[in-house]
Amino acid sequence: MSVIGNFLQLTSDELASLIADPSTVEEFIYQEETNDKSLYVDKAWHGIHFLLANDSRAGEPPLANVVLGGTDIGDDDGYGVRYLTANEVFDVANALQNLSPEVFRARCNAKILLDNDIYPQDWQNGDDWEGGLTFYYKEIRDYYLDAAAKGNAMLKYLG
Repeated sequence: MSVIGNFLQLTSDELASLIADPSTVEEFIYQEETNDKSLYVDKAWHGIHFLLANDSRAGEPPLANVVLGGTDIGDDDGYGVRYLTANEVFDVANALQNLSPEVFRARCNAKILLDNDIYPQDWQNGDDWEGGLTFYYKEIRDYYLDAAAKGNAMLKYLG
């Protein structure tokens, strides 16, 4: 079974409603009308987190907040849902704006990812794994920049 990373922009009012009633988080995430606003990053989530935060699970904000950071919310049956407020999204976007996809790609090192047991543990397989990670990094970066420009908050979840 694959563990897939997902991101979903939402307004601060929508986030406040979810915080007030966390039992609605799963329903909100899987509503058909919100799915078109979500970002899917396949199995690249852990590699991107590690290359940004230099830690497999934690790290220092704002870069550690890009993928795995934030505050837990809801009763998700998968790997959990976390959120960032609009202010935290703004801080993340500012940090990502200063880290170009080219600089991110230069951080890619299969041996370091393998030595740190970074999911999916097949970093040397395939023709251009660095390109795949960089592609999804750029998608995440653009998504955060868009969210910050709109003043949106963010939900992040693995499934």
